[in-house]
Amino acid sequence: MQLLVVICRRGVPVGVSQARSATHCTDMRGSTAGLADTLASGSRAHAALLECADALFASLVVAPAVVTYWKSTWTLMDLYVLPDDPVGSAAACAAFGLCCDLLFSVFQTQLSKYLRPERGRLTYYIVSRLCTGVAGVACVGAWRGVWNLLNECTGDSARTLLSTTAAATLSLAALRALRNICAAPFAVAVDSPQDYFDVPTMFRTVGTI
Repeated sequence: MQLLVVICRRGVPVGVSQARSATHCTDMRGSTAGLADTLASGSRAHAALLECADALFASLVVAPAVVTYWKSTWTLMDLYVLPDDPVGSAAACAAFGLCCDLLFSVFQTQLSKYLRPERGRLTYYIVSRLCTGVAGVACVGAWRGVWNLLNECTGDSARTLLSTTAAATLSLAALRALRNICAAPFAVAVDSPQDYFDVPTMFRTVGTI
């Protein structure tokens, strides 16, 4: 699923080992699509070439594809989710998206535990991709819902836009979560079985529910 919320905190996260913390921060930093082992095993020139190709692939292929998916899904919601009620449509999308995000965050440990390739590759592949599909729609829905609620409820004057931008930026900076403003499509995740259902959270706590 790899819903990326780019938050890397210094020190040892609550309830997680130092090693896992380092792994998460490394995964969240760049766009390398699983090429770390390959890069480490070749010559420096070979590694530099692969790193350049990886960056180009992430920037010129993955990022536009993500934006295309978002734009298309957003437009479909405009057409089919309460099109005659802008506020209701935005509220419905926001509620659906944020609730799904909450559920995936709470149950990520259970999903990772029970949905594994060794328990059945076909079942794992189908269910994991269905979860990704739902999570993708929910992610766009959350964006669209909050975005359109702001449009409908606060207006679009320069003063309002500047104040809301400043408030959001300062809030994220105070929470040490400012990097989230440049998450997707600038963060690339790979569909690998390891940590497929991980949803990074603020304090990296381990689910016990």
